[in-house]
Amino acid sequence: MPTASDDPVRQAAASVLGDAAADAVRTLAERSRGVLPTVLTHASVRHFDPDPVPDDVVAALEAALVRGPTSSALHSYAHVLVRDPVRKRRMALLAGEQRWIDQAPLLIVGCADLRRAREVTHAQGYRYTAHDLRMLISATADLTVGLQNASLSAQSLGYGTVLLGGVLNGSLEIAQDLRLPERVVPLVGLSVGRPAGGHWPAPRPRLPLPLLVHHEAWTLDSDAEAALIDHHDAHTRAARDFEGRRIPWSEMGLGGDDPIADGAYGWREHTARKQGRATWGPQGAKVDVDLPAQGLRVRGTGEVDG
Repeated sequence: MPTASDDPVRQAAASVLGDAAADAVRTLAERSRGVLPTVLTHASVRHFDPDPVPDDVVAALEAALVRGPTSSALHSYAHVLVRDPVRKRRMALLAGEQRWIDQAPLLIVGCADLRRAREVTHAQGYRYTAHDLRMLISATADLTVGLQNASLSAQSLGYGTVLLGGVLNGSLEIAQDLRLPERVVPLVGLSVGRPAGGHWPAPRPRLPLPLLVHHEAWTLDSDAEAALIDHHDAHTRAARDFEGRRIPWSEMGLGGDDPIADGAYGWREHTARKQGRATWGPQGAKVDVDLPAQGLRVRGTGEVDG
């Protein structure tokens, strides 16, 4: 085993954490689970024990958040770690009443940061000519990589996680609560904690591989695609994989009783309801307002900062 002075894990941790925390993280790394088993057995955890996440584990997650790849070395992201129960409760409400934010002892709010690079550009005497929508996509990729790294690191150490897309629903209010500067925009979150009662959920089903992975070019015709989806849908209905996640018929805004019987709700119906809910309209309209209110010009292709 490498000594502390030449151990690449410790060196990488020390580059962002400092020496004392790096030693603790190196010790954690020695007992963490391997990468491939962690990835392949991943499952989102939505029920947590209240025990705090120890400081050495938090330090490891901080290092994981920032050691991933970043487009053009811009680091167009910022993460806010929230442990205060009162603040987590507010975050849960703003993200759509997600109880797993409330229950988890640690919440990480991932933000796109389109402020820092613009300030540096102006300080160097240049106009900021970057396109906000293009940069937002790049920043979202960066921060999501960091959150996934943190998620896998947490799971390798016995802590469950769940990614939180609902953060975007309350982006403006969350930004205000966290006192974020303009152009630092909350987009995705991660809840972290020990699974309640030590119970790890089984990995959920995935679409057949030929639908998701192609070699050299797109090789799937529409008939083959439909057949694979039919097979997957039949399997999820038989296994009742989505019955516990059924989107209430009332959310569809169509009136009447739910036309899908118990046991007939599979991947197709769940996907269609997820994308066809009446709530998508107001949520989309809110995003249209929230992002410009936080200083992003997501539609101004030809606009340039003075």
